[in-house]
Amino acid sequence: MKTIKWVILFVFVAFAYTVSAQADLMIKVTNVRSDCGKVMIATDKGQYNMVDAKGAETVLELKDVPVGKCKVYVYHDENGNYQLDKEGDVPLENCAIVDLDVKAGRKEEVNIRLVDVRKKVKK
Repeated sequence: MKTIKWVILFVFVAFAYTVSAQADLMIKVTNVRSDCGKVMIATDKGQYNMVDAKGAETVLELKDVPVGKCKVYVYHDENGNYQLDKEGDVPLENCAIVDLDVKAGRKEEVNIRLVDVRKKVKK
């Protein structure tokens, strides 16, 4: 009976740790086209942030990102309208989508390079 109690306690603690485990991410965004507008970032887990664009490279922080796999969406909102402008399905502003595997208990540094999707579509 004692063994069952210990197993249940272990499972409960492990579950609680995985549910609450989080990390902070420092995101360095490169290939920002200009100093105009903002660089916007969000995860599929609900974290988001934005900063003023300051040249070709910008750093953002995402706090309390749950441990595990997540997608990070970044774009340079050059005209400041808080939307990713598109022509049809093709983004007009430089953007990126990155898959991450977030580890617990440490501040991770991630580099993300924005791309001009229009150039890739024309190829």
